[in-house]
Amino acid sequence: MIADLLELLVHGLTLGSMYAMVAAGLALMLGVARLINFAHGEFFMLGAYVFWFAYRELDVPYPLAGLLAPAVMILFGMVYQRTVIRAILPHSWHVQLIATLATSIVLTNLAIIVFGTQPKEVPTALSSRILDIGGLRMAWQRVLVLAAALVIFWALHRFVTRTRAGRAMRAMSQNREACAVVGVDVQRVAMVAFAVSAALAAAAAALVSPLFNIFPDMGTGLTLKAFAAVVTGGFGYVNGAIAASFLIGVTESFAGSYVSYAYKDAFAFVIMIAVLLWRPQGLFGRRIGI
Repeated sequence: MIADLLELLVHGLTLGSMYAMVAAGLALMLGVARLINFAHGEFFMLGAYVFWFAYRELDVPYPLAGLLAPAVMILFGMVYQRTVIRAILPHSWHVQLIATLATSIVLTNLAIIVFGTQPKEVPTALSSRILDIGGLRMAWQRVLVLAAALVIFWALHRFVTRTRAGRAMRAMSQNREACAVVGVDVQRVAMVAFAVSAALAAAAAALVSPLFNIFPDMGTGLTLKAFAAVVTGGFGYVNGAIAASFLIGVTESFAGSYVSYAYKDAFAFVIMIAVLLWRPQGLFGRRIGI
């Protein structure tokens, strides 16, 4: 019984790690650019396909393929910011919403054209090896996901708080106009934010793809869950989004087992609605952005 509960907890933490890496990028974009990118889940999807292509088609070793996916998506994030985002930022949120949703649809359909609709599998040696600790059984890949997530979140915190670009992001999340007045290159900082966000999504894809199938529309639901995590944690607050993501992941895991697997996806939004009713600014919401 205890082992079953621990397995559900590990599964929930794995889901939470994936949600958190995606939601952290979404919160970063929101805090810096004041924009909700509804194509962000497609960053995860594209990163997963880059990883699959490198690992399965080119026979690149797993560690290198796992690093290649974020590297490629960094470039994609920069191009995306220079083309789509720069064009829509001066416009109203209606235009931004429609443009990012349209981008999501375009990227999904391009993936269908290029890769087809058949799900891709990328099992690794770690995903097939089982760790057994006192009856608790889990794939070594899940151990890697949890360990890597901790390292990534620590590195993200150091980047945001200790580097010049990170401090500029924090300043822009508080007052974009003042940053522009004092000489901060707001477009360059926004580009860095999108590059980091894309890298986080791709890193999540490279870590969890060996545990799940890859398919073209996998990013749509992930965007919505990441958005729910951002709202639950507090708009634009990265640490809040990360904490809320783990809450959602663990809740989904236990709800899928003890309530119904068919309704597990609804619990992220049940949590979001409950938090909005009780604490509209989010669980960790505060005036300062990221």
